[in-house]
Amino acid sequence: MPDGPVRLSRRRRFAPVAVDVDGDVAATRFLRRGVGCCWDETHLLAVDNHGAWRTLGGGGSSDDEDPTAEEFERARDDLAPYQVALSGGAGVVRDGDPLLPRGTRWVRGSAVLVGHGVAELHVNGRHLPVPYHGHLIVVWGSRRPPTVTAHDGTGRTVATATVSPTW
Repeated sequence: MPDGPVRLSRRRRFAPVAVDVDGDVAATRFLRRGVGCCWDETHLLAVDNHGAWRTLGGGGSSDDEDPTAEEFERARDDLAPYQVALSGGAGVVRDGDPLLPRGTRWVRGSAVLVGHGVAELHVNGRHLPVPYHGHLIVVWGSRRPPTVTAHDGTGRTVATATVSPTW
């Protein structure tokens, strides 16, 4: 992950924003330069039967502005220092039939934006350091959404929130 702002150009069309891995499921978040717009995309992945990562799906949104510009980097300026804002979610069927929920396994992800006072998120034993822009992604493969705990630079718990998909 880059330590500072990455500008998209004709040569650099993608910029990683966030990643989270929970066992055999993962979520990534990228900024992508498109034709006349920029995209903020999330990809959900799972390990297949051969031990390789496989993209299951994902989604995104576009904007006429460069999302690596000040708006993206300053999105958390309006948040309280220790605030955790859940800003969107996605889910894809990993296997099974989505019309028969008992045997179906899903992979879900949720975008998270945190205030300037948050240094790290703890999610089910995972430690996600907060990047300079404050945008993260949280993934889970269980039926129950995880609880995220925000910690400041000293390791003190400053906020707790339960992630929930928004679809």
